[in-house]
Amino acid sequence: MSGESTTTSWAAKLEFYSRAIIENLLPIAILLGIWEFVSWYELVPPQLFPRILTIFNTMVEEMTDGVLLTHIGTSIMRLFVSVFFALIAGTLIGIIMGTSRTFEWIFVPVVNFFSVIPGIALFPATILFWGLTEQAVIITISFATTIPIILNTWVGVKTVNETLVNAARSMETKGLSLLVRVLLPGSLPVVISGWRIGFARAWRVLLAGELLASPEMGLGVRIFDAQETLNSAVIYGGIIIIGFLGFAMERLVLRSLEVATVQRWGMMREL
Repeated sequence: MSGESTTTSWAAKLEFYSRAIIENLLPIAILLGIWEFVSWYELVPPQLFPRILTIFNTMVEEMTDGVLLTHIGTSIMRLFVSVFFALIAGTLIGIIMGTSRTFEWIFVPVVNFFSVIPGIALFPATILFWGLTEQAVIITISFATTIPIILNTWVGVKTVNETLVNAARSMETKGLSLLVRVLLPGSLPVVISGWRIGFARAWRVLLAGELLASPEMGLGVRIFDAQETLNSAVIYGGIIIIGFLGFAMERLVLRSLEVATVQRWGMMREL
């Protein structure tokens, strides 16, 4: 019986991961097929729309030389450091706003004010204080990423089912215990959505920052350098890498967290 159970478990896992791979990669494969069709028949000038094979060959050459890997590593380092601080600060501030009327009254106008300001517009101010440095890029990305995380966390905590909160309070669950057992689990779907939005915003601000703050390395630097020489293969290669890295991080981290928590708890239906 134990052997049959193990076999069934492995079969279920294999089916799950196979389906996940197909569902995630098939739309991308279709998009690349359309791209190859357009470039093969030169419906768009090849200088502007190179073939997929040309783009991937260029990427492989740059990876072999080590240049592309250095650019990727530098951008990922900036992204991880910025998002790390944004996740901590944004989630904590959002929780405080959702549980304290005083802090909500103070922070809501300020957060709403900065929420409409594009992250790229903050770079001139940070450059004034920190100059054309790594700190200016990381601080700007962190600040711009924090805003949507604060808003979603605040909304998530505020919209937890009032019946659950009252039921917990009737059993004398208060303070930190109420937060950990009721408010955080109940708000997690919205909180994770805010992390996802913040992560996407971080990527956009990062690439703009790598251009404006003039660092020496990074995917944004590589793309804009290629623009000056009209090297479309390098430009599209950089864009593909950015999309792939963002997609992989979202699937491996945020989506896995959703499956292990809110979907497992029955708070999110499986498609």
